Amino acid sequence: QCALINQHMRQLAGKFPYTKFLKAVAQTCIPNFPERNLPSLFVYFEGDMKKQFVGPH
Repeated sequence: QCALINQHMRQLAGKFPYTKFLKAVAQTCIPNFPERNLPSLFVYFEGDMKKQFVGPH
């Protein structure tokens, strides 16, 4: 599932060059982040989290 999301994010990054897309290892960014919550997507705007999509639903 993460690989599929990564593919779509690469396509979106190409279409939106002024938007920053980041990919990271969850355990590196958020210690003890549960693997069951992957894949996860966090959307920020001007430093504030606006939306989060957590888990495979």
